[in-house]
Amino acid sequence: MAVAKVIKMKEEKWSKICKTPRVISAEIHYFRLEAGEWRDRIEKAKEAGCEAIASYIPWLCHESVEGRFDFTGRLDLRAFVELVKELGLYFIARPGPFVMAELKNEGIPHWLYDKYPHLRPVSWEGRKVESAMVTYNHRDFLAEVGKWYDRVGEILGPLLVGRGGNVIAVQLDNEIGMLQWINNTPDLSDFTLARFIDWVTKKRGSEPYGFPLEKSDGTYRLLRSPGEDFSLEFIRDFGQFTREDYREYVQNLKRLAMRAGIEGVPYIVNIHGTSEGRGFTFPVGISQLYRACDDEEVFPASDIYLGDLSLRNFQDLYTINEMLAASFGNVYGSMEFECGDGNYGDNYGQRIDPYTLEHKLKLCIAQGNRLINYYLFTGGRNYILDPEPLDGNGRIAFTGEHHGFAAPISPAGTENYTYRFLKEATLSLKPLAKGTGNLSVIHDPLTVAFIPDYFMSEYHYGARLREMVSDLQTHRAGNFWDSFLKALLLLGYRYDVKNIQDGEIDPEGLLILPCARYLDFAIQRKIADHIERGGRLLIYGELPLFDMTGRACRELVEALGITPGEAYRSSHRHFLSVKPSGLPELATHFARAFKIEGGEELAVIAQKGETCAAKLGKTTVITAHFNCNTGFFGRILEGYRLKPKISMTGDSFGVFPVVSVGDRGERLVYVFNEDNFERRVGLRFEEEPLFGGKELLLRAREVAAEMNYP
Repeated sequence: MAVAKVIKMKEEKWSKICKTPRVISAEIHYFRLEAGEWRDRIEKAKEAGCEAIASYIPWLCHESVEGRFDFTGRLDLRAFVELVKELGLYFIARPGPFVMAELKNEGIPHWLYDKYPHLRPVSWEGRKVESAMVTYNHRDFLAEVGKWYDRVGEILGPLLVGRGGNVIAVQLDNEIGMLQWINNTPDLSDFTLARFIDWVTKKRGSEPYGFPLEKSDGTYRLLRSPGEDFSLEFIRDFGQFTREDYREYVQNLKRLAMRAGIEGVPYIVNIHGTSEGRGFTFPVGISQLYRACDDEEVFPASDIYLGDLSLRNFQDLYTINEMLAASFGNVYGSMEFECGDGNYGDNYGQRIDPYTLEHKLKLCIAQGNRLINYYLFTGGRNYILDPEPLDGNGRIAFTGEHHGFAAPISPAGTENYTYRFLKEATLSLKPLAKGTGNLSVIHDPLTVAFIPDYFMSEYHYGARLREMVSDLQTHRAGNFWDSFLKALLLLGYRYDVKNIQDGEIDPEGLLILPCARYLDFAIQRKIADHIERGGRLLIYGELPLFDMTGRACRELVEALGITPGEAYRSSHRHFLSVKPSGLPELATHFARAFKIEGGEELAVIAQKGETCAAKLGKTTVITAHFNCNTGFFGRILEGYRLKPKISMTGDSFGVFPVVSVGDRGERLVYVFNEDNFERRVGLRFEEEPLFGGKELLLRAREVAAEMNYP
């Protein structure tokens, strides 16, 4: 089905179910509370401005013994959902089968692994996977999931919003593929490899790696320990196969949900990937799951755990949302929107700035998010499972007796300092409730290239692949986000992101390519064609010298007339620096020299005098890592005669404005002061004064807003 048609059908589905443009939800785990505590927690969420309650529905708890389902007391799902309705709120169901949430087995019952030991796959070198993974599409697993969904469907079916109830959405599984990625343990079971062989032979023939692909123990052993001569090809193919495998898994779950009577509502797939307070790895989750959402009834949502939002990482959240829009047509929401104080380990290891939530919330709204689910809104208790597993504590989870130490509402029901700020931020959105339609940022003609295969790095085996993954990780995000993208945002430019691997390149705008040494031939050719047609290009990072299987491929550098030189790296005894023309010398950790015929030299490698940045016609090539040098990057953009639509005067450094337009023609301006002290700033958009032409006084961490209607 055409992408545009899928997007249109998604929009129609969402608008039909969700009567308001935006839904703010609070995650409350009913199973971690006594039934008598439910009302208090729900009322606190409602008082804070939430319109919905979300919760995992843990299979582990409800069917701790095969065939013995418990929906009583703290596990009375029907009573909880009906109470949510009584209090005037929607409900978003998250029945797994995987739910994570610090539950043991990630929420899968113990008995399933005992009954079906073959569902726990093997991985590299035939080693048994030790995490709670299963072979998703195995008939035995799907059969048991079907029984679980049937029981959940008996409860939720009559409570769906289309049948007079309040259930507006259902999340299918949770963070599909995350365990495989973070543990570098692809599912290499006989079952999955047999399916892979069918897929790859149809695509590439019966001997793509130089030996016959037979469904035999010998072939399986070769694929579980791929030699250096074919490892890059195999893992590229296996990664692409896995995307389709996950898509099939989502379709299987959707089919089982519909069979159970859970239909007519959006199905949500949660995209994982933030790590250690940064978004550099978030596109790994998109790469794994963007095919899984190619369905008009399946909606992507994000996990956003960035801790404090500041000048250190504000560009991460902006870029994450733009990448979601590039991959799925729109940004639909976040099912795990961090809202607490960061005290996840109950050791006060973090104390998140309470104004951070407002900044994240309003930036996400400005970029088009329609659903925000505060995770985790309230803490609770991990009760002892029946029968009690002899695993050290016998409880449903591994966080001890209490869970949700960081939440705005504590396990005991008291308000954390973050609750007041969450409430204020949420209620401040009320003027937008009926005043705006779906929002999107107004961009400058700058497009950042997104290449899903650059983030298909969740599996690695052998020296060649580790080398390639290291190179991709160095150049695809990291310094590129922290220097160039941050500089663009601080200069007032608002870029969008496009998937150029699967889509076409905008011939009018400036294409910005974060580049590694490896780039697929087809993409190199596509970019070369863009140049030959007179398109504008900026390459940042490296020169592409190989394709994604490690074969020499210089299609793009030859089209540019570049001769690659030596790559230099800093060390404890080699203090690498680069010298931009007319600007001070800068320390760096990477630079590649190159030679050009003609063109304008923009920077050289210190002491070597070799070019590492140059302008060649309408193409700029930067093959060194810079700091966030607004002077250097601003001069390059001015060379393209690109002025940002947003301009600022006064004490504007650290001020981050975003202008969004709604589908009714309305315009929303948010201005974020990312500093902990006040700023005075004047703002214009396309030469039009904002805020009545008055200079804004922004207090520390304040967000100012202006709404205009057509």
